[in-house]
Amino acid sequence: MRPALLFAFAPVVVPVAFAADSEPVHNIVIKADVPVVAVAPRRPGRFAMHLPSLTYVVTFTAECEEDWQPDSASISVADSRVSFGSTKLQENKTLEFELTIPSSQLAPLRVEEFCVRSESAALDQGALTIAAVLSVQASLRCAADSGQSMKYVTQPLDVKLECEVPEEASD
Repeated sequence: MRPALLFAFAPVVVPVAFAADSEPVHNIVIKADVPVVAVAPRRPGRFAMHLPSLTYVVTFTAECEEDWQPDSASISVADSRVSFGSTKLQENKTLEFELTIPSSQLAPLRVEEFCVRSESAALDQGALTIAAVLSVQASLRCAADSGQSMKYVTQPLDVKLECEVPEEASD
């Protein structure tokens, strides 16, 4: 084989540049308080705890990029959901509302060695924050003459457990 033919089969790298349309940058900020659940003293060996309904006070801030307008937003936790239309979003950049998650939508929570009633030890009267018991998902749809664009955010939600002190033990 001649060397000139080998050169013909050598790979050739040609840089190719594509003009990409930049996606608009929208912003969602979600803040939620941490609900407090009073826990009655439990027997030793009981680890599963069924939570009552939880109410979160949520602050939702939505911003569309310049030349875009907020069209709709949806916030959901478990099977509970709240939605806002364009009028509400354009009137208020920041919205505050309550979102209640029924007990039936909450899985049992496994908690060991918290608020356990025992003959040999004093009742633990503290508090315990459980991180990421639930998560909140939010979407924001922004519209412009050129079309629509979506932004999605997911954020964990916590819950705080406080051991109830029986009245006779509080003296």
